[in-house]
Amino acid sequence: MRFFDRLAPDYGERYGGKDRFHDHFFQERLTKAILGLDLSDRDVLDIGSGTGDLYAKLITRFPDMRFIATDVSAGMLAKSKVPASQRLLGHAYDHAMGDRRFHAIFMLGVSTYMDRQELEKNLAFAARHLAPGGTFTATFTNKHALDSWTRALARWPLRLFSRGDHVLTSDLRIHRYSFRETRSIVERHFTIKGWDLLNHTIFPANHLLPDASIRLARGLSDRKGTAAWLRFLSSDLMVHAESRYSPPETLGTEGNQAHPERLSKAAPGPNE
Repeated sequence: MRFFDRLAPDYGERYGGKDRFHDHFFQERLTKAILGLDLSDRDVLDIGSGTGDLYAKLITRFPDMRFIATDVSAGMLAKSKVPASQRLLGHAYDHAMGDRRFHAIFMLGVSTYMDRQELEKNLAFAARHLAPGGTFTATFTNKHALDSWTRALARWPLRLFSRGDHVLTSDLRIHRYSFRETRSIVERHFTIKGWDLLNHTIFPANHLLPDASIRLARGLSDRKGTAAWLRFLSSDLMVHAESRYSPPETLGTEGNQAHPERLSKAAPGPNE
């Protein structure tokens, strides 16, 4: 929380085109996360929403969606593009949502900072609150990617010359998962519908030669399937799944509607 609170004031610059590599990866992740989804008049939950870029991408397409954003960082939520009344500060599972179900639940770029116990709690919560026929989409840092290995090797030398204001050089503990581990973890709570492989660039080439790295990454990004060689070149795994839980018999139409008054008080906006 403290780390992302410190990052919040300048966080948007990292993914707004200033850094070509970060912008490419960030936009690829958002695009693949929502591809093929129709969220018109649907309930959407974003776990670990950051500054609300997923919301900003969706709201132009689905202005009538009902969106709730959660994040443990008050600083991030204060800078969020999500309306203040739709933000929740803290862990998603700490908020009383009753029998509410969401048609889409996203958990993008946050499993990296969750230990196994925390990850299981979030997955169990998401499975309980996913509507029948809904989609859960999450990303995981790929343990067996070449990019993960080069970053791990570079982390400690780089920390000697850094202020610790980047994930790579910070004190944050990074949690990586192999394709097999990710599948096993997710299948405890969901039925997997499909996979995407993300970010086919390798540190430090993606920073030293961003244009060439991005051209190569775009060519690989269109490849289908999860072949081992492609996973080796993909720093992140994206899984699309549906809940394995049967909905309660008492769940009716009302349970799928947005009722902000039932939720804990949202985090204050930047002007409140």
